[in-house]
Amino acid sequence: MTVLLNRAYAGYPAGQTVQLSSDVEAALVAQGLASAATLPTSGAATANAMSGRAAIAAGVPSVVITNNLVDAQSKVFAVVAQAAADGTLLRVDRIVPAAGLFTIFGNANATAITYVDWNVAVPAAGMTIRN
Repeated sequence: MTVLLNRAYAGYPAGQTVQLSSDVEAALVAQGLASAATLPTSGAATANAMSGRAAIAAGVPSVVITNNLVDAQSKVFAVVAQAAADGTLLRVDRIVPAAGLFTIFGNANATAITYVDWNVAVPAAGMTIRN
């Protein structure tokens, strides 16, 4: 099972879908801090959040995430979020941000649905991101 956090928990922001141990997930749901959720289906998705999880479909090397918080200068980071589920798509090679979306590219076509966790970086107070 996965849960959608209603409040920040253990470093995860509110609004993020996470996989935790079953007992922790059950406790969070029982306390109203999270609700049961499902993993994302594969393919393009819309997620207007600062972090999330995407699913790269079998047979393709990338996924497009529509996100109104992103522009061409955004810094987006992503990592493959599962161990050994796919024998070819082993890592994220690059992320290309654009106005209102970003594309996550893996190193090869996936042979099975491959989950990728992503995060849009926010500069620390007083810092400016320069390209």
